[in-house]
Formats: sequence, C-alpha cells, structure tokens
Amino acid sequence: MDEELRLWAINVDLVRQCFSPPPTLAGTLREVTLKLAPPVPPPTKTGLLSKLGPLMRTPVDAPRIPVNQPTVVDGESLMTSRYIASERRAACWTITQAWLDELACGHTVIPLPASQLNDLEFDLVRAEVPTQLSIRHLWYENLDIPLHETEDMSIGFMPHDRVLRLQQEWTRALPQFDETTTPMATALLEFIDSHFGDPAIEAQDQGLDLIAWWTSR
Repeated sequence: MDEELRLWAINVDLVRQCFSPPPTLAGTLREVTLKLAPPVPPPTKTGLLSKLGPLMRTPVDAPRIPVNQPTVVDGESLMTSRYIASERRAACWTITQAWLDELACGHTVIPLPASQLNDLEFDLVRAEVPTQLSIRHLWYENLDIPLHETEDMSIGFMPHDRVLRLQQEWTRALPQFDETTTPMATALLEFIDSHFGDPAIEAQDQGLDLIAWWTSR
C-alpha cells in the first residue's frame, strides 16, 4: 500500500459502537466481515499426529491462515472488545476499514507521501493557519477503540465543529499553497465540502465527525 490518507464522514460514537454493537448493527458488521473472510475448512482427522490434537494448543492439521487474512473470529473478537494479538492486528484493521466504508456517509482516499505531508504543514504555518487545524491534527484525537495501531499507520478523528473551522481556514489559505501541495489540499477540501457545512447536508446528517487514517507503508 502506498502512503495515503483515508477519510470517512461518520459520527465517532457510531464507530465506537462497533466494538460492542447492538443487534441490528452487529448483523450489518457480520455481513461485511463475511465478504472479507472466506470460510475456513475444518482440519482433517488423518494420521497418528491428529490423535495428539487435544494435548496441543493448535491441532497439528489445522489450516494455516495467512497473517493478513481476516477471519470471522477476528470480526467477533472486535465486536466483543477482546484483546487482539499483534499478529492479527493488520487483519482486524482490514475489517475495521470495511466497516467504516459501509457505515460512513462518504469516504475517500488521497495519496499523501510523507514528504508532501511535511510540505503541507509548512504551507499551513506560512499561511498562519492555527496549529490545531494542521494536517496531522486530522488524526490527533484518539478514537478510543480496543484495537491498537500498527507501526505503519496513524488514525484518529477531528470533531465536527473543528472540521468546520478547518474548512474555513484552509479555503482562505489555499491560494498561498505550493503547486505540489495544492492538489492534495483541494481534494481534502472537496471531500469536506461535500459532507460538512451545507445546511441541507447538516440537516440530514447530524454530528458527523471526520475519521482520518494515514498509512506510511
């Protein structure tokens, strides 16, 4: 995966509910998970080693599941807020991303190399945009979910009212941005404009926040 910024327009409380969902939401999340997690065939009971199965933590003939392959067990672990082992986090984040795609009012992916991230921060400072509205503050607030980040990602959210302030400040500052950072800033503003600030949109979707996930791998 290239370095990129993923954005979702969704209420952060709904995101948190996914990790202890009511029945209706749980049904939706299971349907999404099943599309990512093909059924795993049961282990075959052949050979002498299979008789040692009860004495071992994992049956010797159990199917080998790739580390990054989501499973139904991963989905259930997320929905019951169980501890996620480090080797299953990547797969669980794949599931979480699919949940966000399904539940959000809108989502997008914007290419964002680390070098461009730093250049954009410089442009924002030069345009005297408040620090709390910087690009890295998109994921500054903790989601407070029981799933730890992996080493190559940063994820969090910006509350609704702060998104509206960012929308105003970035729009004002955009003419001062460098030509290399303008396309990324424009793409971000276009996404925000399509979900925040318009009275008609606000009337339909109360309390939308902006979830931001930057990957650096």
